[in-house]
Amino acid sequence: MNDVTFETLPQSVGRIMQGAPFVLGEEEARAFEKGTWLDRAYPEDDVPEYPETLVEGFLLLSMLDAAARLAAPTTASTMWGLNYGLDRVRFIAPVHLGQRVLSTYETLAVEPKDNGYKVLRRCTFTVEGQDRPAMVADWWSLALPRGTVERARRQP
Repeated sequence: MNDVTFETLPQSVGRIMQGAPFVLGEEEARAFEKGTWLDRAYPEDDVPEYPETLVEGFLLLSMLDAAARLAAPTTASTMWGLNYGLDRVRFIAPVHLGQRVLSTYETLAVEPKDNGYKVLRRCTFTVEGQDRPAMVADWWSLALPRGTVERARRQP
């Protein structure tokens, strides 16, 4: 369980959280291809060397938020976050459909920003049983206290 609150966020630097393990299957891959228009861009699968079971890197990257959120749902009680961007993403080892992916999130920095904090996390996805990570991403988010939007709406 994640016991980090908005107030204690600055003290979370160095903390490592285990994300929710997940498996991507054919259904998720096809939905991703359709939602990102990859099915239109490559209608004839014109890259025969590309293994059918290989998970698209951007599909793997899109799992950052969900895997973190599913592992720590209590965070939402005191704060909410916005995607602030990525500094560095590397796809190091392949992930295939049906493989179980384990994720870790290490908080590297927490910096004041307006009414909240910019939070930098190093996110590492590894296929279960493998030593080498599949993906490493340095991901920034903007954490704001709950009620921020509501208070701003009430101001004249």
